[in-house]
Amino acid sequence: MNSREKVNSALNHVEPDKVPIDLGGDQSSIHIKAYKRLLEYLEIEDKNIRFADFVEQNVVPCNEVLERFQVDTRYIRPIESMIKEDFVPEQEGKYVGIYDQFGIFYGNFADKNVEEILYYDPVIHPLEDVESVQEIHDYDWPNGKDKRPFKNLRAEAKKLREKTDFALVSPPIGCIFENCTFLFGFTKAIRYTLKRPELIRATMEELLRYWIDYNEVFLGEIGEYLDVVCVNGDLGTQHGPWIDVKIYEKLIQPYEKALAQKIHELAPVKINYHSCGAVSPFIPYFAENGYDAFNPVQVSARGMEPCKLKQLYGHLITFWGGACDTQQILPFGTPEQIRDEVRYNMNCLKPNGGHIAANIHNITAEVPPENIVSLFDSIIEFREYEKS
Repeated sequence: MNSREKVNSALNHVEPDKVPIDLGGDQSSIHIKAYKRLLEYLEIEDKNIRFADFVEQNVVPCNEVLERFQVDTRYIRPIESMIKEDFVPEQEGKYVGIYDQFGIFYGNFADKNVEEILYYDPVIHPLEDVESVQEIHDYDWPNGKDKRPFKNLRAEAKKLREKTDFALVSPPIGCIFENCTFLFGFTKAIRYTLKRPELIRATMEELLRYWIDYNEVFLGEIGEYLDVVCVNGDLGTQHGPWIDVKIYEKLIQPYEKALAQKIHELAPVKINYHSCGAVSPFIPYFAENGYDAFNPVQVSARGMEPCKLKQLYGHLITFWGGACDTQQILPFGTPEQIRDEVRYNMNCLKPNGGHIAANIHNITAEVPPENIVSLFDSIIEFREYEKS
């Protein structure tokens, strides 16, 4: 089977000949510091290092790295949206960082040496002082119908579709409730789900409108060439969900479900939904929304033991990620420990299809290159299905 066939078989819960491998998404890539060490270790040169997501400092891996690790996916990103590694963040008060299209400023302290900055966090929240629904509707929301970011994207997608057999994946093309936590600030947004739900609803209405407009343009350009699109959520902590599942069902799910349904109407694509943390109770809702896969499968979080997840929910959704504990084993374990972890997790997740192997979220800055190589070499070693 070729790469595209492997990925689509897994998403359809049919065993391919080998478990597909992913690397390079906005939640399955690698921090620039770890990437540079990996390039040196593998003796690979990347003359054009670009950020896939500047805020998270993760990069677009070069083709030589992707080929070395037998990666089956390729991401289609607007070139204009990718930032070169020598980009200088702007200063805003005591912070340096970058604004997004919603007016959220992702920053870190300006008095730090830039080499010390590992990530940029949402530090300026444009809706944190709003008091009414009308203020939210009056906010200067971005224009989702702007076609400028997608200039020349169709030609690139068409070429990759016709000239390669990789599964083509988009970066995140939607984010509803998680964006509320950035717009209001995390604590206030969580509190408002109980105390001021009308403000959260009004914000999600505007976000839904934006992302539907965005997808009508984006998928109108390249939807016919894509296999998978990504949508962000984030609903969990290390020890449990941010909110009660009943609040999710009543307040948030209608908006997330509406976006998923619209995406499926616009293009023949599968949806890979991202949420970190202990989110096992939400997985049936993810499937109900129309999400085909769930990433990153944080096996170190409470209730996320991979064999149990597969037993409970393997018929509902594809597990995308889950290869190795990214908090302890991958950065601090030995290559042998990584191999054991990968073997166990893949044996749990791969039966009957429904598994795409990847690092659990982005590979962090401190991970040594030999551990990254062990991760992917172990995935390659254990990815084959037994022939009947």
